[in-house]
Amino acid sequence: MIGLIGISYKTALVEVREKFSFTKEEIIPFSEMLQQQTEISDIVLISTCNRTEIYFSQDIHDHQTAFELVYEVIKKFKQVNDHCWHYFYHRSNAGAVRHLFEVVSGLDSLIIGEDQIIGQVKEAYLTCTEAALTDAVLMRLFQKSFEAGKRVRSETGIKLGITSVSSAAVEMCSCLLNGVKDKNVLLIGTGETGNLALQNIVKKGVGKVTVTNRTYEKAEKTAAKYKAEVLAFDQYENSLDQCDIVMVATASPKPLITKEMVMRSMEARSNRQQIYVDLSVPRNIEKEVSELENVSVLGVDDLQEIVNQTTEKKKESAAKAVVIIDEVVSDYTEWLASRSLRPAINTITTNLQAINDEELSTYRKLSNPEMQEIVDDYAKHLTQRYTRLLIKNLKDLTDNGKNIDSLKTINDLFKFV
Repeated sequence: MIGLIGISYKTALVEVREKFSFTKEEIIPFSEMLQQQTEISDIVLISTCNRTEIYFSQDIHDHQTAFELVYEVIKKFKQVNDHCWHYFYHRSNAGAVRHLFEVVSGLDSLIIGEDQIIGQVKEAYLTCTEAALTDAVLMRLFQKSFEAGKRVRSETGIKLGITSVSSAAVEMCSCLLNGVKDKNVLLIGTGETGNLALQNIVKKGVGKVTVTNRTYEKAEKTAAKYKAEVLAFDQYENSLDQCDIVMVATASPKPLITKEMVMRSMEARSNRQQIYVDLSVPRNIEKEVSELENVSVLGVDDLQEIVNQTTEKKKESAAKAVVIIDEVVSDYTEWLASRSLRPAINTITTNLQAINDEELSTYRKLSNPEMQEIVDDYAKHLTQRYTRLLIKNLKDLTDNGKNIDSLKTINDLFKFV
């Protein structure tokens, strides 16, 4: 069974999603707890600002039991006591496969066709594979998902226009400020999301850019790339009043921007308009900041207007993407189904060969070398012929492994030895 249990922007607001957000460092401890309490050991865990999804491969539990067990371990690991089952969705087998392909292709994103998600999924997959958490089923699944994502982006127009939450946030800033060409921007956090946000706002011709990061060398690297100034991390609070736009994209478990900080900043700015963009989950900006006059706070859930416009423009491309995904899903499910026939095929091949060898061993004692060679060739031909015939009938009977109801009977039938 391939299983998926997840929570996303479609099923829960950020204040719920942030409770189930995972850092990279939490993946192995979580997998160890999951193995101990469920015996499920093959997983890929994806955690972004818009979703947390756990894909797993197992044949120990029935589908519903597996989902419930994984859900309980998630809650226990994240120390969440609230009842949150209704926020989670779950898929199995072909449903899980299709969902992953839609995610990687950008069809399930807040911004349809976004590019950032494919990199995030690749990073999650590599992290879990390097930690020996993926079996052949998951490895093939994710490799095919990257194939689907690449084809959708190259064969449709889905990646045209706004393609990420970061770019949507920049568009919103530009609208709220009537352009950003004379504005000062502070970026806190220089990971992939922060860099993407900076890239988009620099393209708009922003006036001045300052970057800061807990690791100063990373801030320097980003600053050099975009010709920005570098600020020591412990000084960002003192620089807020100099910035028209403050973008925060870190993995901090608690807010880096508080209401008190912004109040002091606005006082120093004589209450001139200021925008805060929170691209983090968990949120890095206190929600009370949005209560202040002349302060706008944009979070990952506050971009619906731009999302709706983008979605309308990309409907035709999305329809073409679905056709491509159908093809790749079919390809993968065919491969997956055929795997279920391997034990029966191995049994047929091994046992027919064993019978052949046993019967020939008796005959060889009674014949001369010339006759042995003739009989050996004939027996080999006959064994291969019947093996191919039985395997063909097996595939036809089970629809190449898709119909497994009779598979146990077939396996028992060919246990000759």
